[in-house]
Amino acid sequence: MDKTIVAVDDDPAILLYVEEVLQQEGCRVLTASGGEAALALLETESPDLLLLDVQMPGMGGYELLKTLREEARTAKLPVIFLTVKDTTEDEKRGLREGVINYLSKDVLTPERVDILRYRLRNFFAWQENEQLRGVLATIVSANHEINNPLMVIQGNADLLGLKEAVTSQADSRRSLERIRTACKRVKRVLDRISNLATFEGKAYLNGVEMLDLDDPADDSEDGEEDSAGSASSACRGGLSAAAAGGPMG
Repeated sequence: MDKTIVAVDDDPAILLYVEEVLQQEGCRVLTASGGEAALALLETESPDLLLLDVQMPGMGGYELLKTLREEARTAKLPVIFLTVKDTTEDEKRGLREGVINYLSKDVLTPERVDILRYRLRNFFAWQENEQLRGVLATIVSANHEINNPLMVIQGNADLLGLKEAVTSQADSRRSLERIRTACKRVKRVLDRISNLATFEGKAYLNGVEMLDLDDPADDSEDGEEDSAGSASSACRGGLSAAAAGGPMG
């Protein structure tokens, strides 16, 4: 798990154990010895999760949770209570106050620590699924919003193609054909996005991945468009040089 987790507890031994266990899971672990220290830490850090003790000297877990929920920056920070107060009423209160889970400190033993590991893995898996659902909803909306103006462009290109004044000129015909080809490519991309069954990524820049939406059918068109584009660029270059009074060849 490539996540940052902040553990808050007034017991140094518990913080040390939690840090060791979570680092074994691949997490970056930050610790705070109380509520005030946690607030100071969160001014510069944006963790993926907060593991919070309920009973601490000074600012306790519930007070810290209330403060976090009142701040826009931390209002949605996921919090798990990790505490010795594990009665049903305590658990109900914690969930009512907005924590995502309520774990007894019994899990901080070699015999039961796997429970903590599995709970965290399950939470992050659920979180990623929710983020994916948001991405899918955005894709569907974007698909619709792009498709409408695309059809307008395609329709107007077809209308222009029917006009002899346009089609009688070679440059105009080539421009119209490029517009039509580009519209078809965009439409194919939208169709592939709409029918994604699996999400396969490919390297983009600086370690960032992007969805692999390549279509072999586009490769030949790329070559044709590049050739046409090069010829067009050369023509424009010559015209610009002539306009400036420079040599064209």
